[in-house]
Amino acid sequence: MVVLDLLAAIAAASVAGAALFLAHGRHGDDRGGPRAELVRYMGVAALAALACSVANVIEVAGGGTFAAAVGNATNVVTVGLAWAGARRLNGHRAIGTATTGAAGILMLGVTFVVPLDEATLLKTVGLVVFAVLAAVEFSRRPVRDLSGSRVLVGTLVVFGAFNLYRLVLSCLAGMSSALWQHTASTQITTILSALAIVGMGYGSVRLGRQLDDDPSPGTRAHDRRNLRLAADAVLGALERVHVTVIRIPELDLIRAAHSSGRADEMITVLVDAAHEALPGSSAGVPARDTVFVLHTGSTHVTEVEAAVRRVFAGQMPLIDYSDTPDLSFEHHAVTDVHDLSLLMESRRLRPGSGVVPRT
Repeated sequence: MVVLDLLAAIAAASVAGAALFLAHGRHGDDRGGPRAELVRYMGVAALAALACSVANVIEVAGGGTFAAAVGNATNVVTVGLAWAGARRLNGHRAIGTATTGAAGILMLGVTFVVPLDEATLLKTVGLVVFAVLAAVEFSRRPVRDLSGSRVLVGTLVVFGAFNLYRLVLSCLAGMSSALWQHTASTQITTILSALAIVGMGYGSVRLGRQLDDDPSPGTRAHDRRNLRLAADAVLGALERVHVTVIRIPELDLIRAAHSSGRADEMITVLVDAAHEALPGSSAGVPARDTVFVLHTGSTHVTEVEAAVRRVFAGQMPLIDYSDTPDLSFEHHAVTDVHDLSLLMESRRLRPGSGVVPRT
């Protein structure tokens, strides 16, 4: 029965970790900012919970002191990282990670030198302390003003209170008492831990959806954000913004014949050509091998294509390329930023597709 409970904890840790990483987005976007910080801390905490669950299964199967030590250490680290992540989101000094790591290492060593029951009690003390610290930190501004913070605080309070109850009960009645077996046994603790993991994962995802990304310059996520901001600025004065999507059909051949660096250089030159051909426009690469150009539509589409082709061809000698690749164009008009996001998303998921959302 205990093994089944531990397997449930493993499943909960896996779901929590997967949800956090999926909520963050693709690794290739190289996102930064508060949301990335949340995913980094809470995602690693979920992995630590997964490692703890696996170690506990091994311990039940006869893994001995080493499995118990790993389980105790990763259990403390799981809750400690929640506190460290909350401190990071609140803009406090980054001492949480170092403190959590030190506590985990200490717990790992202590388990080898004291009886397992005493090590379990010491681990429980660490869980109570970190749960209280994390609950307090998630209750502080600015994090407490975000949806999901109450779920996190409530989960941590219940988890901390249960572990405090285990400590008090062990002192008053002992770990071999009937009351301990019925209300604070390993089986009951594992069930509560699995529920706590689910609660923390759910609260973290809700919290993360309200946090901002701060993508690194030069990434596609950064270009998507800049294009959305540019579209919003244009739509403040006009009813619609015109979007020209440009691709180099033979770019894969260039990448295969030369290098990825050469292909990336071609895209960079194409962006520069679009800026030069359409002064005042905004251009970026929101999807792989795809350039988006936002402009007011004051220039006819045939003139837009001719101007971009002319400037692009003039740039080829500057990069020591003897030929001028052909360009393909698509022209759209969007009336709000959401339509632009859908258009960019269609190219991100299917960069070579000609199917786009209706705009």
